[in-house]
Amino acid sequence: MKQQNFLFVDLISSIFLLLILIGNFMGLLYITEGNLAISMLGSMFIVVCYFFAVQQLKKNKEVMYKNNFMHLSSIFWLFFLILGIVSFNLISHFINVEFNCKEAIKKEATAKINLVDSIAKEYKKRANEDIQTFESELKTKLGEYKSNPSNSMRNTLISAPYNLNFTVVASPDGININEVANAKVTPFQIKIDNNIKNIDKTLSINNKNYQSVFDNWKRLSIVGTYAKLNIDYKPNYLIPIFFILLTHLFILIPFLVWKIPDYSSEKTIDPLEIENVREI
Repeated sequence: MKQQNFLFVDLISSIFLLLILIGNFMGLLYITEGNLAISMLGSMFIVVCYFFAVQQLKKNKEVMYKNNFMHLSSIFWLFFLILGIVSFNLISHFINVEFNCKEAIKKEATAKINLVDSIAKEYKKRANEDIQTFESELKTKLGEYKSNPSNSMRNTLISAPYNLNFTVVASPDGININEVANAKVTPFQIKIDNNIKNIDKTLSINNKNYQSVFDNWKRLSIVGTYAKLNIDYKPNYLIPIFFILLTHLFILIPFLVWKIPDYSSEKTIDPLEIENVREI
């Protein structure tokens, strides 16, 4: 059987190249912040380079062995090593995210969502307290001004934060304290109520969506936020090293099983035997 018909070993090599393709794609997806096009093209280019390197190593196996690997074609080993280093870094990042950081990321995301909820609750509380304080202080100053009109109090009422119209305070005796206070407070109260309504609506939609992204680990939505996880979370390199060594061993199978002709075993013909054959 001719060596080039050994399709089984090529199939095995292709399966492990597919694993490298997936691993590199996922690693690039995190590093490029979810850029599908660059991640796919980059991972496919790397796999094509792998295939090229293995084919060249197989093609030049005989000449490398004859020259004790001092032949120029041995540079393809360096090329293969560089590809392995690139894949190791990409895959280690992917594995770090998937197996080392996932639970921490989920907890962090939940904590941030809860923090946003608490901030929204604090806004509601403070806004309502502030508007009540504002109304109380305005009524108090209107009462003081009505009972004891003075230029200083009038200037206070027409200045910030009260900003009453001069015509309102022109006749102190005719001021209806509740009516003036309500007219001033109502627009603020409406604005606060609308803000609270919008906040509740936004939180209801976004918190549910974000929580779902992390709880269900929707990678395409996550990768854009966590592109630098190797800086924040210390990677565990044991699994990536094992994965790289195993996959690269099987990727090299077409080279490893490629047989080199053993010319030393060929039988040499004695010249005397040739002469005897001629005499016969």
